[in-house]
Amino acid sequence: MTDQIQQSIKQPSLSELGGKIREERNKRHLTLEAVSNRTGLSRSLISQVERGKTEPSITTLKKIAATFGFSVVNFFSKNATGDSNNGWDYPQPPSEKNVAQPEYIKDVQVVRSDRRKRFALPGSNVMYDLTTPDMNRQMELLHMVVKPGQTSGDEPMVDFQGEKIGLVLKGVLEVTVSDEVFLLDEGDCIYYPANVPHSWRALEGESIEVIWVLTPPSF
Repeated sequence: MTDQIQQSIKQPSLSELGGKIREERNKRHLTLEAVSNRTGLSRSLISQVERGKTEPSITTLKKIAATFGFSVVNFFSKNATGDSNNGWDYPQPPSEKNVAQPEYIKDVQVVRSDRRKRFALPGSNVMYDLTTPDMNRQMELLHMVVKPGQTSGDEPMVDFQGEKIGLVLKGVLEVTVSDEVFLLDEGDCIYYPANVPHSWRALEGESIEVIWVLTPPSF
């Protein structure tokens, strides 16, 4: 399965990814300083990412994407099937102050294996396969394939208030939630609040495969 995913993904270059981020920022008439204030990232880091001078972590991309009000997948112009990523905007930028009652879906949708949103970060062995039809629902399911030694980044992730589940399908994964470290073998599952600092590190296995479930969608 890993080989199939690798063959279906066209990784953007750092300059292409940075250009997309700059394009989205300019669309919203945001300065580097404004994005820095909203994300907590330094102005120089955002500038380096936009110019393709540094490789952003998934944590950095998630912070920038949340500021723009959409999923990380929107930074990747095309998916494996050649479709655009329309439909992956959040209905509104997620906020912990949003107390509106959730609206649940009333229809049935099937996402075929060859229609998933698949992408990988530039120069990275971390591969993501998003199986949710779009962001307008209460859950998001993500299939992650990584190599030993890969991590979620130097800085822990902090998502919007909600819940997160990780199910290890293959290999061994280390997950840190707040100050606690958990070692997960094949078949192990971890369930934790999404709005506390958390990170992961791939430890053992030819490839490590993990299913992540997020509610509400925040990737």
